[in-house]
Amino acid sequence: MPERADFSARWILKRAAKAAVAGALTAVGIHHAVRLVRRRQAGGSRVLILSYHRVTPDFGAESRQTLASLLVSTETLRRQLEHVGRRNEIVSLADARRILAEPAGGRRADVVAVTIDDGYADVAQHALPVLRALRAPATVFVPTGYVGTARRLPHDRLHAALAALARRRIPFERAGLPPPLQALLSACAEGGPAATLDRLIARLPHERLVALAAGLERRLGTAEQDLPASTRLMTWDEVRALDAAGVDVGGHTVNHAVLANLPLVEARRELAGCRDQLRERIGRAPRHFAYPNGYYTPAVQRAVAEAGFEAAVTIEDEENRHGGSPYGLKRKVLWENTTLGAVGWSGVVATCNLGGVFSTLGLARPVPGERPDPPAEPATRTARADAAEAPADARAVS
Repeated sequence: MPERADFSARWILKRAAKAAVAGALTAVGIHHAVRLVRRRQAGGSRVLILSYHRVTPDFGAESRQTLASLLVSTETLRRQLEHVGRRNEIVSLADARRILAEPAGGRRADVVAVTIDDGYADVAQHALPVLRALRAPATVFVPTGYVGTARRLPHDRLHAALAALARRRIPFERAGLPPPLQALLSACAEGGPAATLDRLIARLPHERLVALAAGLERRLGTAEQDLPASTRLMTWDEVRALDAAGVDVGGHTVNHAVLANLPLVEARRELAGCRDQLRERIGRAPRHFAYPNGYYTPAVQRAVAEAGFEAAVTIEDEENRHGGSPYGLKRKVLWENTTLGAVGWSGVVATCNLGGVFSTLGLARPVPGERPDPPAEPATRTARADAAEAPADARAVS
């Protein structure tokens, strides 16, 4: 997650340089060539799946108090969707999946699907009106254990605490936590709050993330309910209202747990619990699933399929290929700065970022989401003893 823009002279110059490069590339038509290359990579029509998190009327004010890289303003959301909609049909995630299942080499037009993760209340308040106005279908993925509660997601709690330490000029390595928690934080300390948060999420299982968030809050004299009201998730009434409005409601685990960091038996509980709660609350089982933070393993993919989900999405910014696995659909994560020039919206930056120009030229790199399955459980003590006592030739055969 990038750190929040500070709008310093250096930052503005960097953005201006990016816009200038984008302008030069589009002036010579490189985006048209990239489109053809990407279609060949896809094996036919391109299926671009967009990923959002939070939508706010005022990005500037909201980014000063919450995690900026999750935010997009209502105005920018509208402009981004209008931009991609000029040359692509915006379709449902189910339709996008069906198109990708078609044989390679078809001449269908390129399409875009819209997804929103985490189930924040501002999806119902601010995103839905934009989607309705543009008649754009969307899928919203919700972590069911937080819906209708005052609890906040671990990444919001951790970022708020880390930002508070930074404001007080307290190094993360000397946060004053109990030794076990401090060791976890110190091992992941990396630059500012957002970069450190990235490493914590990538490395720690869910229960340790929650314990670290609680430890930091005790150290700072705060609580998760002290976070801005804008970080709350939807109520079940709001989720049902989205469903009634035609929005596809998908699963995002019970606890927003990174499944690749859990034992498989716990990952299965997260999947089944999420599925069952959604089926109970909205009257039908969810069809689609989003891996929290985009991390998955082959075993997790199989578990998602076994739980009855028809497809699952990552946050890997790569081309979706026809005939690929429906449990590894690629998405492009968007936020306010994805289409930002020196000080505001930039059409040429939008063209290069959303069209894959920067990534095709190596100016942006996708974050891989797939991780290897953990090693098999070690043999039991009895089995190891039996093997040690077996004749040498017998052990060699086994």
